[in-house]
Amino acid sequence: MPASRFFLRRDHVACLMLGLAVLLLVGCQTVDSRRDTPFWAPDIGDAASRFELAKRSQPELITFLRRMPKGADLHNHLSGASYGEYVVTSAIEQGLNYDPARHKFTDDPAGNNGVITAEKLIRDSSELAAYYDASSMRGWYPASMNGHDHFFATFDYLRSGDRGKAEMLAEVVARNAYQNVTYLELMTSPYPKSVRKAVGAALISFDPGDLESAWAQVQAVADDPVHATATADYLDSLEREADRILHEQHDMSLLGDDPDVVVRYMPQLLRKLSLERFFVDAVAAMMAIRDEPRVVTLNMVQPEDAMQSREYFATQMRILDFLSQRMGQPPITLHAGELVLRESPVEPMRDRISRSVTQGQARRIGHGISIAWEDDVVGTLATMRERGVLVEICLSSNEGILGVTGDAHPFMLYRRAGVPVSINTDDEAISRSNLTMEFVIAASRYDLSYDELLELARNSLESSALPGAGLYIDRDYGRLREPFGSVRKTDWAPSAEAQELLDNDLKLRLQVGLEREIVAFERSLATGFRVTP
Repeated sequence: MPASRFFLRRDHVACLMLGLAVLLLVGCQTVDSRRDTPFWAPDIGDAASRFELAKRSQPELITFLRRMPKGADLHNHLSGASYGEYVVTSAIEQGLNYDPARHKFTDDPAGNNGVITAEKLIRDSSELAAYYDASSMRGWYPASMNGHDHFFATFDYLRSGDRGKAEMLAEVVARNAYQNVTYLELMTSPYPKSVRKAVGAALISFDPGDLESAWAQVQAVADDPVHATATADYLDSLEREADRILHEQHDMSLLGDDPDVVVRYMPQLLRKLSLERFFVDAVAAMMAIRDEPRVVTLNMVQPEDAMQSREYFATQMRILDFLSQRMGQPPITLHAGELVLRESPVEPMRDRISRSVTQGQARRIGHGISIAWEDDVVGTLATMRERGVLVEICLSSNEGILGVTGDAHPFMLYRRAGVPVSINTDDEAISRSNLTMEFVIAASRYDLSYDELLELARNSLESSALPGAGLYIDRDYGRLREPFGSVRKTDWAPSAEAQELLDNDLKLRLQVGLEREIVAFERSLATGFRVTP
């Protein structure tokens, strides 16, 4: 049989090699052309492909991610979310003066011990910069003071400007609406002081070893409907004023059936105060959650590494467990594991996260940095995965306060263990950040794909403290409950049955809204990415 039947002739081989070279050249030209093409250019692929192009530089990532639907920010302290620039404006409007030596606004007269007028402060660029440095992490550098200490000192400087809560609320709502964030859970005090004072007055004696006696003393106050009315009135007043500011300054709304951002509130329990005060605050917080739909969960704040935090932790968990059983098992969200060896001995890290979940009844965990030091890491992660306990990841905050960044952060450990995580700001003004930048950091640091970012956004709404059945079946984002199976199609519109469900389930409404926003975002990417009025 002729050899030509089995082997290519030399001229055939030459043609084949030439063809391969042409293909390679065309491929290289295609790659080169894509490298110099904006991610919003026509005919360059789907949203995932465009996102990979956007990862070429931080400005491109910001452009892409600012408009990408991000769901919710679940970990946001209102007092740390108002930028120093706006605090200065508020101080001027209130006629306050400024003490450069203490970096604080004051009622003291100008000229007294170096005090200057606020107007003089804004004309002195060096003094103004010093205030911004002191009141945020922009003034902290790794080689200077401890980032942890600098961070916790900022709140006194910010509080001195006496910026109103309604002003801060309007500021945060407008900022998040601009970034396509549709839901916020804000840590603040969402009820009047009279509620806490009434509980405290009823508690004549407190023995942390006898919580039944403490509860018997305050139960009548906890069940008094007058306090529910007081909380509703307090939030009504706050939100009306914030809504007025939003209308005047941004043509936005916080109220009504279609607010620009849906806001819910989270009372804060102070770790460092007495156990008696912790009990009182926990009762008042659970009263608010039970009685007022806008208050959805509670949290614990102040440094977790403080001496009081270490000493009181076990009793605080018992108090939360005890009250939860008697006050309707409200959703609980806890800072847990915001610890590193630089700030804490290892002993508290051995069970801080696991006990917050199993004893403190936490449905979400804030930070969770010390997970690797847990006695039973695998068991703790398994429990969190099985219960759907989400970890609120705050990358800029963890880097500035604890010095944790890159592969020192457990972000990928949680993801590989199947524990849900979300991206959050913590104290966006103090970190000089926002939710878009936190997504930028996550995407670039951990090389996340577009689909992985959408998972983070979906996680945030799925793990919100809102009641309701929601959109997804068993937390599986590929399985949508009926009649919403085709909600991701371009031409989807709600049926009468779907609309009735949407009208009665805010969580479902926000999740369906997120899916529709993703559809619109991807369509915009493919059609020029222009913003239309």
